[in-house]
Amino acid sequence: MIDRISYVLQAMAGRFSHRSMTSWFGVLVVGCALVVILMLARNPLRATAHPPVESVTIRFVDAPTWIGDSLHQHLTDIVAPWLLNTPLDRTALINAREALIASGCFAEVRQVRRAGDQVVEIEGRFLRPSARVLDNGSSLLVDREGFVLPGGYRVGDASHLVQVIAPNYRSPEHAGQRWPGDDMAAALLLLDTIKDRDWYEQIAAIDLTEFRVRQQLVLVTDLGTRIIWGSMPGRETPMEAMSSDKIQRLEWFHTHHGRVDQHHRGIIDVTDAGIVTKR
Repeated sequence: MIDRISYVLQAMAGRFSHRSMTSWFGVLVVGCALVVILMLARNPLRATAHPPVESVTIRFVDAPTWIGDSLHQHLTDIVAPWLLNTPLDRTALINAREALIASGCFAEVRQVRRAGDQVVEIEGRFLRPSARVLDNGSSLLVDREGFVLPGGYRVGDASHLVQVIAPNYRSPEHAGQRWPGDDMAAALLLLDTIKDRDWYEQIAAIDLTEFRVRQQLVLVTDLGTRIIWGSMPGRETPMEAMSSDKIQRLEWFHTHHGRVDQHHRGIIDVTDAGIVTKR
């Protein structure tokens, strides 16, 4: 097809060069002929190269291990309608990317690209859940900054998520909005402070009941032990132990007893700078 186009153009150019190649009219005719021929040739070539697809495989590049099958399926269901029955062209890929951004599951969607006849690869940075908030019987996931993740967001069973109990403020109306309140900010900061400790998975919840009046955070272990942590990390009151000292005490418990709560099923208070009390 391209050879035929070249031959026609050469013939036309030769004809005009013999007669009046310097004429602007000749140049105009050659240009118009080129545009028409290319338009007629282009669409059939494109249609035969990339026909509409009836099925598509969606891959998430370098997806974190904590993403479960349900989240993968949820995102596939969101993006597939924008790709099916299309030639997976630029328009379809742009529409798919915008749908992923609107899903509320990503901090960033870097690229949506065609990787085969029926394969699309998605490269992005997922919002990572930091806690599960219990609010009036419902359970919502939030990231480390307190932004609420959409209802379809699920994580693998191997991921440990601490529950945040009794927040002082109701949840935002829509996913993607930040949960209000100093109590939520304090709880998430505490979780970020202790998340890399060996005993982190023994922490089942953070109770915010005492925060409204006493500004105190309470850790609840999987045995039901209540560890009174105290103030938000970095905002300790006079005579209160610093966060580093509280962590050191809990580390000692875990090292010598195998449990951050020492198998004690009551209350452990680590707030005092001089002594740890149990009751």
